[in-house]
Amino acid sequence: MKSVERERDGTGDTAHDQECYRCDRDVAPARLFRLVSEPPAALSHDYQTAERFCCPDCAAAMNLSEFSERLKAHARRG
Repeated sequence: MKSVERERDGTGDTAHDQECYRCDRDVAPARLFRLVSEPPAALSHDYQTAERFCCPDCAAAMNLSEFSERLKAHARRG
């Protein structure tokens, strides 16, 4: 079976947009934040690791920009 893109113009598969898990907006994969939540060892028998993707607006709403700024400052120092 061929993808829709290959059927139309022969360019091959392209990266399709994904939905933000919070707002359901379609976002290009290169702009998505990948959020991974891993429980501590003491709780790992009750909870499992989870992975979700969210848009920049929702990441900002969750104050994830704080992590980004801290990482940028650390990289500048060296």
